Amino acid sequence: ITLYEWAIEEFGDHAPCKATLSRYAKCGMIYPPALKVGRCWMVEKDSRFVGLEKPQISPTDHPLLKKILMDR
Repeated sequence: ITLYEWAIEEFGDHAPCKATLSRYAKCGMIYPPALKVGRCWMVEKDSRFVGLEKPQISPTDHPLLKKILMDR
């Protein structure tokens, strides 16, 4: 099914906007992973939102932010 149809089933009335859903799909926050078919993201009907396991830390992040994200 399409990513947006899935989001309505998964989140109900609180489904994120299409841009946020695309970011979830690109970052692998949905399992089984979403697939891009042409211009449309598709997911299996029983897919689940899993989020990120670890925060993404950029080399350009402020040192204090890196410390917080690394739980030190």
